[in-house]
Amino acid sequence: MKEGKISLDRTQIKYIAIAAMLLDHMAVFLLPPEKSPAQIVLYVIMRTIGRITAPVMFYFVGEGYLYTSSRLKYGIRLLCFGLVSQAPYMLLRFENGMATNLNVIITLFFTFLMLDAVNKAKKQPIQGIVITAFVILTMSCDWGMIGPILAWMFFGYRSNCTKHLIKYAVISALMFISIMVIVQQTGQQWYEGIYYIGMFLVIPLLKAYNREADSKSKIHKWFFYVFYPLHLLLLWIIL
Repeated sequence: MKEGKISLDRTQIKYIAIAAMLLDHMAVFLLPPEKSPAQIVLYVIMRTIGRITAPVMFYFVGEGYLYTSSRLKYGIRLLCFGLVSQAPYMLLRFENGMATNLNVIITLFFTFLMLDAVNKAKKQPIQGIVITAFVILTMSCDWGMIGPILAWMFFGYRSNCTKHLIKYAVISALMFISIMVIVQQTGQQWYEGIYYIGMFLVIPLLKAYNREADSKSKIHKWFFYVFYPLHLLLLWIIL
């Protein structure tokens, strides 16, 4: 490693991602709907940082698919924790008057299935059909559609870090522009779209990734799974 260059392993990046997720969800569920100027600034900062989490999760589902000792057990873990997370996810969203859908862990599970199916399909036309099918399947999921696309992009260009980060930047820019147009056309507050600029924070984070494996500690392994439903449940209790 060059002197002064930041180097992060898989475990460190995952902890950064879950800290960002906690900030994001605190901004959504704990700050009041009618915000003062200071609260708007805090909301935008917290949600901008929160844009780190989902792209990192979809990046690492591809890593998990490649490097897990058992793909079957990995997929079962995603499915089980996705199902466990659905109840607190629905409780929290209903509490805040949000239309419910399927939580992001279930999106990750469908993405895992997509990567497995695409990896086994040798012909590109079949791969395209599989990707399209799973993108449509996740329409009712949190981070659906865009999540599987990001995962496949990261997975497909995993041997060329520069290329997949450039493609990620293009996707992020298009997503940011699209969201800002939707916000403007639907009359939402400007700050409900501006924080998607935070997706670009993922680029330096992944550039710092040294591709070293997760910690062997089971505490770290299970913490990443347990934290998601647990923090949703705690936020619901606080509310």
